[in-house]
Amino acid sequence: MWRFSLQLCWQWVPRLAVLGSIYLLSACATLSKQERMVGDWQVIGYNDGIAGYAADRLASHTKACAKVSITPNYQLWQRGRELGLKQYCTVMNAYNVGRRGRELNNVCPITIVNTLQSANKKGLDYYALDSQLDKDKRLLEAHELEFDKLKNGDMLDFETEKEARARLISLPTELRDIKRRINNIQRELDVLNQMSSY
Repeated sequence: MWRFSLQLCWQWVPRLAVLGSIYLLSACATLSKQERMVGDWQVIGYNDGIAGYAADRLASHTKACAKVSITPNYQLWQRGRELGLKQYCTVMNAYNVGRRGRELNNVCPITIVNTLQSANKKGLDYYALDSQLDKDKRLLEAHELEFDKLKNGDMLDFETEKEARARLISLPTELRDIKRRINNIQRELDVLNQMSSY
């Protein structure tokens, strides 16, 4: 029981350290002077690196901390950032950044940029298709609702019964087109998932 509790405790130590540094990262102005004095600039650099920030990020920290006479430790920050960039500059992360709809920041070694950009592009393609799929599903739902109301005699916003009937007649074709598009997008997403062995 004691060993289990100790293991659980040690599992939380790194997480708490990262959470503490995220708090420090938010800006010097949000911290007490004591917290700023003991700031772990290597952890701050690591978090900046893993988030893909450029080297000029330190200038932002310096400016925010200057108001309270705290000077960031460049060497520790840079060492941490380089470690963080090793996590950021991976094929898997490049793909996941793309799947969130964002392009990879230009902070990775030139030797692997093409590979990372290719993975990022696949992620961006996935994001675009997934966004279109959501949009089409909402459109399908709206059209099906409109079709049901018109079929039950609701005039909706149409001025004449003839207009409402014409819309009722045209809706099945639109519904088929949307369903076909949804199926095609789903197939493309499945192919992207199979291709992406990240």
